[in-house]
Amino acid sequence: MNLVEANQHAGLATPVPQWLAELVGYAGATDVLINGHEHVSVLLADGGCIGVFSPFRSETELARQAQELAAMAGRRLDLASPFADISIADHIRVHAVLASGCSSKTLLSIRIHRPQRFGLAELLERGFLTAEQQLLLRQLVANRDSFIISGPTGSGKTTLLQALLAECSSDRIIVIEDVAELTGLGPSVINLQTRVANVEGRGSIGLEALVAQALRMKPDRIVVGEVRSTELVPMLQALNTGHRGSGTTIHANSLADVPNRILAIGRASGLDAWVISELANSAIRAVIQLGVRDGRRQILEIGRLAKNKQGWLQVSDWNPDD
Repeated sequence: MNLVEANQHAGLATPVPQWLAELVGYAGATDVLINGHEHVSVLLADGGCIGVFSPFRSETELARQAQELAAMAGRRLDLASPFADISIADHIRVHAVLASGCSSKTLLSIRIHRPQRFGLAELLERGFLTAEQQLLLRQLVANRDSFIISGPTGSGKTTLLQALLAECSSDRIIVIEDVAELTGLGPSVINLQTRVANVEGRGSIGLEALVAQALRMKPDRIVVGEVRSTELVPMLQALNTGHRGSGTTIHANSLADVPNRILAIGRASGLDAWVISELANSAIRAVIQLGVRDGRRQILEIGRLAKNKQGWLQVSDWNPDD
C-alpha cells in the first residue's frame, strides 16, 4: 500500500506519513500505543487490544518520525522539551515522549477521533444518553446554563461537548484548547490553541492567557476543552460577568469528585475554599458525569453544583424546578 492508498484507507483528507495512516487505518481502531520501536499495539472500539507489526527499524527512526510529526503541527520536540501534544489531520491526537532522561524509549500515545460528528439525536440512538437526558441537555443549552462535563479518560467528554456545541453553533463561541479537537463546528465558532515556548524558551501562550483574550472578542459563549489548572479561575470569573451558557470538561471519576477537583485548582491559584466555592456555585449550574458501563460510553448522572449548609461546594441531585 503506497502513501496515497494508506491515507485514503484511513479516511484522511490531510496527508500524514504512511506508517501513521496504516496504523490508524485498522478497522475499529481508537488508539495506537507505541512503546519503543519494537512494541506497537492497537486498541479497538470493542475493548480489544492487538499487537501489530512495528514499522520502525530502530529507536533512532522512531524518534525522527516523532519529531517530524511535531514539526507538522508546529510543535517542539527535542531533548530540551521532550514532551509534546500534537494534533494532525483534524482527528488524530498524539502525545509524544522523546527518548531522554525521562524515558529510555520514544513513546507515542495516539488517539483517533473519527471524523463523524454526533448530535444529541445520534448519541441517543447509540445509547450514550436517554431521552430524558437529551431533553434536559437541550434545555440547558437553550436556557444558557453553564456546565462541566466530567469523566475519566476515554469516556466521551469531547464527543458530548461537540454535540452540545452543535445545538448552539449559530452563537459566537470561542473554543480554547491545548490541542485542537473541537473544530469544524461552523463559521461562528472560533478556535484558539495554546502555543509552546520556542527554542529560546519564549513565546508560550497558555490556556489562562487565551481565556483572558477571549473575553475581548465579544463571545456569546466560552468553551475550554479541558480545565486542569489555574485557567479555571478566569473562566469562572468570566461566567460571573455575563458569559452564560459556557462549558468545559474536567477529569473526575464521579460527581462527588468534581468539587474536590475544583477546590484543588482554586488552592493552586491562591484562592481559599470559600472564594472558589462562591465562584463555582454562581457560575456553573450542571455537572454531567460520563463513564463506561457494560463496555459502552454513556452519561451516568447529571447533577447540580451547589453549596451545602456549611458552605462547602458539592454536587446535589438534579431538580429541574430549582
